[in-house]
Amino acid sequence: MGVTIKFNNDINKEFADTLRQRVNDYFKTEQISKAGGNKIVFKTVIFTTLYLGSYFLIISNTLDLYLMWILSGVMGLAAAGIGMCVMHDANHGSYSDNKKINRIISYSMEILGGSSLNWRIQHNKLHHTFTNIENADDDISSRSLYRFTKGAKLKKFHKYQYIYMFFLYGLMTFTWLFIADFFQLIRYNKEGYIAGKEDFKKEFVKLIFFKILYFGYIIILPLIFVDIAWYQYIIGLFTMQFILGFVLAVTFQLAHLVEKTDFPVPENNKINNNWFVHQLETTADFAQRNKLLTWYTGGLNFQTEHHLFPKISHIHYPELAKIVRKTCNEYGIRYNVYESLSEALYSHIRMLKKLGKKL
Repeated sequence: MGVTIKFNNDINKEFADTLRQRVNDYFKTEQISKAGGNKIVFKTVIFTTLYLGSYFLIISNTLDLYLMWILSGVMGLAAAGIGMCVMHDANHGSYSDNKKINRIISYSMEILGGSSLNWRIQHNKLHHTFTNIENADDDISSRSLYRFTKGAKLKKFHKYQYIYMFFLYGLMTFTWLFIADFFQLIRYNKEGYIAGKEDFKKEFVKLIFFKILYFGYIIILPLIFVDIAWYQYIIGLFTMQFILGFVLAVTFQLAHLVEKTDFPVPENNKINNNWFVHQLETTADFAQRNKLLTWYTGGLNFQTEHHLFPKISHIHYPELAKIVRKTCNEYGIRYNVYESLSEALYSHIRMLKKLGKKL
């Protein structure tokens, strides 16, 4: 079924066991839950209010055109906040200690026009397990327009991808909405990630239902209630979706598609490395001291801690980073960090540039 790559967890076993134990001891000593608690609930309220508040102000048809356009941008920023701080934790089971609450909150992905099932398969099962492994990690899968791995076919125009990719990042959510989710669900079913034909049918019907719901409130209602030309509406929708896609894509890319991270190649479907060390070598943190960025991105600038402990809420990542760094230093394990957002961004641009040329 799907990808079958194994890791050699006998290597650096003491390091992995020590790190795991120290993190568990931290929560026992502090007597706190590994879930998000009140802090993540507060974020949920803030971002949901910004998203829905902006939406209802727009369809109230009482605002100036330019103000509605600005609010479309606010919706995009708020939607990205929901995706990174709320949906992400919920689909990892770390939003709450209650599984039912996690399941309910995970549907925030559907409210934003995506598929929580596709996300869990692509992100949780494939990306988190096989990070930066070509043909296994769906997040670094290359397409004809871009080249993210050395093994992908090189085309002449890829030498410009370090420029045009940032525009394509902004179009990411458009592909979810209209095309990718359906084909992805079909592919995951063929690869055996969805159990049983009835489950697939149920999920396909569910996907159609939520797409209709999303298109209903994001397209139909505004066109009915807001007195603007169709092209003005298109500009607002494009603004919202572009900001959403751009923020999500860039945030995740700065953690993996940068110069400090490795792209291991399995031999006979095996990676001769401990899974914990593999995560450390294929992931990078950035701007750890930037509290505002940490708050807004749901701690995804602490991507290393997230990959090591995905079932722990992002609320705890800054404290976990201290434990991870200390343990890595003790055992001589590499810990990838970019001190600032700009440093990570420039590294990503250089990486795109390198992958756009013959190596």
